[in-house]
Amino acid sequence: MSYLKIPLTPAVNGQNYLIIPKDKISWIRSGDGSNPPTAGATLATRSTIFLSDVGGLGENAITLTHTAAAAGFSVSDSINEALASNPGGIVSLVGGVPATVSVTAPGVIGGQALTFVNFTAWAVS
Repeated sequence: MSYLKIPLTPAVNGQNYLIIPKDKISWIRSGDGSNPPTAGATLATRSTIFLSDVGGLGENAITLTHTAAAAGFSVSDSINEALASNPGGIVSLVGGVPATVSVTAPGVIGGQALTFVNFTAWAVS
């Protein structure tokens, strides 16, 4: 079995990371678990991982609260990339999503990350 590991900064209830079995993940989207997701800042600062049949309860959702990603970057895309990466490995780590980026020359898009997205809370619904 393989897992998705999401670091929590600061620790939540003494927990430094969240581990989710990859085979239980159905899909991921930006925003909270509501349908449709709440608009505005929620789309930028929350991502939801929908789980299939956890404990016989049907589909459940884990909503992650995090800092906003820099323009051109997506937390939900990064979670999907971590989910699809490392197919032979046991644990895929979600991380390295730029929150702020420095532009190194006029007219250059991109640059180097100055800060990274932090996952600050999670809730199950």
